[in-house]
Amino acid sequence: MHHEKRKLPRFHISHCQFLDSGETKTFPVQDVSRGGLAVRLMDRADLPKFAVSSIHEGVIKVEGRKINCSFQVRNIRGTLIGAEWVNPSKELLSHLDDISHPERLGVNLRKFDLPDVNATHWFHNPVGVDLLFYQPGRWMLYIHQNFIQWESDSGVQTGQALAEADEGSAHGIVRLETRLIEYDPMIDRTLVRTARELVEHAPIDNPELKSLVLNHLNGVA
Repeated sequence: MHHEKRKLPRFHISHCQFLDSGETKTFPVQDVSRGGLAVRLMDRADLPKFAVSSIHEGVIKVEGRKINCSFQVRNIRGTLIGAEWVNPSKELLSHLDDISHPERLGVNLRKFDLPDVNATHWFHNPVGVDLLFYQPGRWMLYIHQNFIQWESDSGVQTGQALAEADEGSAHGIVRLETRLIEYDPMIDRTLVRTARELVEHAPIDNPELKSLVLNHLNGVA
């Protein structure tokens, strides 16, 4: 198993937020899934409030709904707080299942310009999904902390991408963060199936790029 560091863009999710019951301000939620969430602290002075193992109760606003929730902090990487749900409600899990369905994730992908990054096409869904086309000969689909990619010299690979401790650099609504890439010893075929359905429904404006990804995914035995 090998590692690699890459700069991956992350979108500032203004409409996905967490309001801590013990605070008077909201915190932006960077990633959310059935397992937990990642909260971005815009002020480093808030770090002591989110110590590892601390439990927070409040309201999460995600994809148009406000739902009561509780989570426990599991790790801290710079100003990114990784946490797991504590006794998540049926309402919360049902909503997360709905918004994380591959078809919906694909339909809601939107294209964003990267003026400071040459020869890269970026499609983003604020529920933790990024599809990037690097020129020449590479694409990568990032779903929460999992990824699937294709490169001309190695073919399709899957793995995990975890944020480094550095805070990255902001470019308007885009933040570039360093992610540690760890490849799976064997291809995650569940992720391949999810990626295929997601891309099939994605509004990618370049038919050649979309066909390229689907051909690579369909070619996985």
